[in-house]
Amino acid sequence: MDYNAIHRQLSALKLPAKYHPCTWCGLTASDWAYQWDDPAEISDGVRTWSENTTSYAPMCRRCHNRLDDAHRTFGAERFPYEVTRLQEAAYAAVNDDRRVSETRAREVSRNAALRHVEAREAQMSERRKPLTAAGRAALARMSRGYRLNTLEAGQR
Repeated sequence: MDYNAIHRQLSALKLPAKYHPCTWCGLTASDWAYQWDDPAEISDGVRTWSENTTSYAPMCRRCHNRLDDAHRTFGAERFPYEVTRLQEAAYAAVNDDRRVSETRAREVSRNAALRHVEAREAQMSERRKPLTAAGRAALARMSRGYRLNTLEAGQR
């Protein structure tokens, strides 16, 4: 599985990162960030990734860049200690009111996306032409991801 494929799979299984809070600062995430914790990581010389979806966390671009910079700067041995320090600093730098307002906005956005997926499923079932097996599998995976993430968030 290549770099782009794992990111597509993460978005299908866990929802796009924009529906999650950043694991460091709590603001809205923009990326699925590799956490540099998989001993079987893959590299093409430019990018490094893992096929293990649990090795990724939703992060905003700023925190994601800091995570990657820390790994480059400190190396594997010192990296875990620096990450803890950077994570605490990122969280402290954000106002609680801003985190709350972004959480509300994410909930609205997530609910709208879920309604869209449900409407699309209903539309697909009303079609005269049967959906291909690949189309059904992709739609089921996306729908399952939205539903599971909504349940995990304690919604609906």
